[in-house]
Parts: sequence; structure tokens; C-alpha cells
Amino acid sequence: MIVDLADDAEDVGDAYVTLLVHAGIAAADVICCARLGEHASGESHWQARDLLGQVNKRLADDLGTLLGVKTKAGYDHRPVSEEDRRRSARAAARLVEAARAV
Repeated sequence: MIVDLADDAEDVGDAYVTLLVHAGIAAADVICCARLGEHASGESHWQARDLLGQVNKRLADDLGTLLGVKTKAGYDHRPVSEEDRRRSARAAARLVEAARAV
């Protein structure tokens, strides 16, 4: 895991969360393609959350959690918090697990 590569998880926290966000988005696309025969292709990832909501509201909420921290992880001068890392890891894990199951 990327957090194991650093002396302090905070050192790579933003990169870690960014990878989790991308994994969650990709998993949402897989789920939507498998269940609905389409995936969101607009400019906003929030459209993917709305489409995923047609399949599973809990997973859509998980994607919303990831999208909510995306800008902070990618562009904010402050690093993501430990709680952001934990919540993001749980949300991404559920999405990836669901994608593997379809």
C-alpha cells in the first residue's frame, strides 16, 4: 500500500486519497456498465454518482464521499486528514468490492 512507503501516512495522504478517488470512479463505471449498460461520460464526476444511485444508493453515497474529498486531496494546500484517509479507504473498498462482484 502506498501509505506503507512513507515514514508518516500524512506524507503521502493526498496521493493515497487521490488514488482511492480514481479507483472509486473506475469501479462506479464498471458497476454502471454491468448493471445499466452505460457509464457517465459527462464532464462532472457527480453525474457518475447520480447514475450509480440508480443501481445502489449506498454505493452512490460512497462515491459521493470520495468526490467530496477529491479537490482537497488534489489541490488544497492542507493535507487530507487521517479521518479523510480512513473514510476514503472504506468507501473505495466497498466500491471496488462491488465492481469485482458484477
